[in-house]
Amino acid sequence: MFEPEPRDPQQAHWDPPRQTMSRDELRALQDERVREFVAKAFAAPAPLFVRKLNEAGITEVADVRGVDDLAAIPLTVKQDLRDSEAADPPFGDYRFTPASQCVRLGQSTGTTGTPTLSLFTRRDIWVEYESAARNWWRNGWRPGQVVTHAHPAYLYGGGVMLSGSLEYFGMLNVWVAPPDTDELAEQGLKMWQRVPPDVSMVAFSLGRFHEVAAKLEMDVALPPFTMGGGGGKGLPLMTAGLECYAYVGGPCGQSPGAHLHEDWAVVQAVDPTTGREVTDGEWGDLVVTTLDRDNGLLRYDLEEAAMIVRDPCPCGETTIRGFWGGRFKDLLLSQGKRFFVADVEAALRGVEAATKPSLEYQVVKPVGDEPLRVRVELADGDPAEVGPRCAAAILDAVGITAAVEIVARDTFPRSGYKATRLVDN
Repeated sequence: MFEPEPRDPQQAHWDPPRQTMSRDELRALQDERVREFVAKAFAAPAPLFVRKLNEAGITEVADVRGVDDLAAIPLTVKQDLRDSEAADPPFGDYRFTPASQCVRLGQSTGTTGTPTLSLFTRRDIWVEYESAARNWWRNGWRPGQVVTHAHPAYLYGGGVMLSGSLEYFGMLNVWVAPPDTDELAEQGLKMWQRVPPDVSMVAFSLGRFHEVAAKLEMDVALPPFTMGGGGGKGLPLMTAGLECYAYVGGPCGQSPGAHLHEDWAVVQAVDPTTGREVTDGEWGDLVVTTLDRDNGLLRYDLEEAAMIVRDPCPCGETTIRGFWGGRFKDLLLSQGKRFFVADVEAALRGVEAATKPSLEYQVVKPVGDEPLRVRVELADGDPAEVGPRCAAAILDAVGITAAVEIVARDTFPRSGYKATRLVDN
């Protein structure tokens, strides 16, 4: 199970039979697996999901035909999982498989509240590894290459899952620590000098590594990590979170969006007030029902923006494609415009003086129609000249007026993974 069959490096897809099956075949498979999910929920039982099914008038498996019946089932949100785990500790009443049959435990980051726990059987891990392999193959990566990443680990399960998926795929996994200190960053930089990677996945930490490399006057070049599939509509939908589906899809580079692994999930963009799917090409809540797992989630609303498109893709994959628009809690409003912190960052990256040796900034949570307040560290250059350039870049890209304050280098706290960019004051 944990050693895939060799592939022809020239073939277009990792798993051609699944990735190119007809839409009718794919829908029939989804319908069958939805019915299997409901059967497991009643048989286990998984009381949280039984309650959700009962609310929709579903009291036995025969009441469900397939995907079309999902719309009547109430959404499940992260707080439902937290409440379940609190009422029935430690794992809640929504599991299909007891902990004694699982081999891996992880928890979410806790950035939006109390972390939830994830339990994985060997099969659950295999589904994630096979899903990731499709993504890595689409990227043009191949077994035998060297890949590096700095994903965090310990109780957070993301780093272990990423490392395992790369090793399963057949890449040499160079896993360096998130550079929370200069010493840890130096260790990673020295490793890359000894073992240069073919593929770099340290995007969240890249600025920190660049900063420390500049301090130490080390010349370390990492291959750029490029991710196509946006097409001006949003980011390709590649993950639905560790607790749901870590590798839900990935972009092929030929059409906008990410091909979604529909054989293992029903992925929908939903109006949360009605529970119904929005029109293709419109934004809704990202809702996922996982399929063919030992532990799954039913109509899980990640409370993030998603958009689905269904037009054919020349790459040959027949699955729908998805876009990710960010977490709704991170959506900001200023001067009548809605935007994300990432939009401000993208604008600032166009100002070269603000990005050397790394871009370090903070956005003050906007209030009313006042100019957006943005603080930017500057290592070299004239603040009186760079500040207006940053403000102009934000106005051009985001369409809002920003009051940019240039501050000294090392003003903001450093993080080895995801830095805090949005502050209250």
